[in-house]
Amino acid sequence: MERTLVILKPSIPDEEFWNNIIISRDHFNKIFERIIRMKWFKVVERKDEKISIEIAREHYDEKKEHPLFNSVIEYITSNISEILSISWYNSIVEVRKISLRMRDKYIWNKSKLYNMIHASDSIHESEREHKIHFNK
Repeated sequence: MERTLVILKPSIPDEEFWNNIIISRDHFNKIFERIIRMKWFKVVERKDEKISIEIAREHYDEKKEHPLFNSVIEYITSNISEILSISWYNSIVEVRKISLRMRDKYIWNKSKLYNMIHASDSIHESEREHKIHFNK
């Protein structure tokens, strides 16, 4: 079994999507959760919270030299995010595949600044992120 951390970020940007489907955050979250449950993943922990600037800076610490760092921090702290700890076999790779497919289908944004879903990309990152967001 493996754990991955997923963050459904604050909002979908007001833009026209490539397939002309504009969905609400609530609807987007429901679609994501339905896919997760269909794949037999287990949502171990979940919380909705407005991520603090300190937590956001710690979460994105390795990207602090990136030119968009401050914009990303401002975005992720702008409103409530849904934070999930998901567990199952090979969950890191499988949840990332789902996340990327959903982003490509529903959130077409050239800058990718408003990427709606964050999913851990390695066991090391998952462990680090769980410590940041769930104090474990």
